[in-house]
Amino acid sequence: MSRWGSAVVAFRGLSDPAQLVAPMSLDSVYTRAERLRSGEGRTLQHWAGRLAAKHAVLRLLGVAATPESLGGVEVLPRPSAMCARGAACQHGHPPEVHLRAPLSAEADTRIRVSVSHTADLAVAVALSAATLPEDQ
Repeated sequence: MSRWGSAVVAFRGLSDPAQLVAPMSLDSVYTRAERLRSGEGRTLQHWAGRLAAKHAVLRLLGVAATPESLGGVEVLPRPSAMCARGAACQHGHPPEVHLRAPLSAEADTRIRVSVSHTADLAVAVALSAATLPEDQ
C-alpha cells in the first residue's frame, strides 16, 4: 500500500451521473447507500467527487480500477455526534471510507479522503492514517 493516492474526475459537458462511469453501470460503481445519498437533490459535482475519492483510494491501495474494485470502496459522510441527523444530514460532513471484501483485507490502517471540486473538475486525495480518537 502506498502512503497516498490522488485522482481527478472531469465532468464538464456531462449531464448525467451514468456518463461519469460509462461504460460501467452506476449500480456496479456506487453502492446502494452512495446512490441514495447522491441521488436526490445532489449535483453532478457530488457524484464526481465521490468517484474521484474512490479512484484515489484504489491508487493508495495499488488496486486497478474495475467495476468491482470501485464498488468495493464506499465513500459516505462520517457521522458526527454534534449532528442529530446523522447520515441523513445534507450538510458537509467529512467523508469516511468503508472498504468491502476483498479490499478490506488490503488496508491495515484508516484511510482518510479529502474531496473538492470546481465547476468542471472533482479532485480527491486519499491518505493512510493512524486511528484517531474520533474513530472509536
